[in-house]
Amino acid sequence: MRTAPAALWLTAMIGLAVIVTSKIGGLDRHEFAGLMGGPAPEQVAVSNDVDDADRDPFDGPVDADDGGAPDPDMPPGAMPPSATGAPAAAAPQTLPPAVETPASPPDPSPDPAPMRTPRNVTAPGMTPAPALTGPLEREAIPKKPPAPPRWKAFSPVVVREAGLLDIGQRHVRLAGIRVPDDDRLCHPAETDEAAGEIACAKLALAALRRRVRALGVECRVSANDTTDPLVAPCRIGSTDLGQWLIEQGWAEAAAKAPDGYKTAETEARCFRRGIWQAGPPPADCLQN
Repeated sequence: MRTAPAALWLTAMIGLAVIVTSKIGGLDRHEFAGLMGGPAPEQVAVSNDVDDADRDPFDGPVDADDGGAPDPDMPPGAMPPSATGAPAAAAPQTLPPAVETPASPPDPSPDPAPMRTPRNVTAPGMTPAPALTGPLEREAIPKKPPAPPRWKAFSPVVVREAGLLDIGQRHVRLAGIRVPDDDRLCHPAETDEAAGEIACAKLALAALRRRVRALGVECRVSANDTTDPLVAPCRIGSTDLGQWLIEQGWAEAAAKAPDGYKTAETEARCFRRGIWQAGPPPADCLQN
């Protein structure tokens, strides 16, 4: 009794399955796609004439199953769902080769740095400095002025020429005098014979050596004056050596010599000393 209802129920189910199958088999592709919720066949166009190698990689995604054209309603770069539910792989994109831009050479004359606004450091109540109208310039450091000449002692001293002293590491020429030329002849004071005439410069050298001997001298020199020979006055005690040579008649006063040098020359000429022995005395000597 229980088997009859079960057999009837099974027979009804088999008949229902046959009816559903027959209905589905009679549907076309459009009706079947609408029943399953998938896209219409017109939206997926199959192109068997275009090879995958000739397809433009930038045309958009293509259905991997059908090989058709991309969906025109789908935005660029979107991946449509595949029949199996997995996303389709994106087509590789070919980028144009990069072009290297040559580096520009450095500018040989860069723009000068902008001028900074000077800071006002004027104290209250003081007159401000003039306004700055141009770039700041560094002033050149002035050279150190030469030190004033001072009297300095030198010892020992060697007389090299008439009026030229060797004071060690340098030489000093007596200032304010003109020594006799080498070709000028004189004779010693103890004889008036012409045969005894010798160079006046040698007689002047011998007279200065006797006066200096081995004594030290003082010369008025500057510490940073490196000229050699150095022209400067020299003295022994209170005796000026240049003026002493003029008084003895073995030198003449220079053009810019002190007045005392010129007075000493006039006296030597009047008394016919040294180089003035042979010539007549000046006319003004007879009036004195």
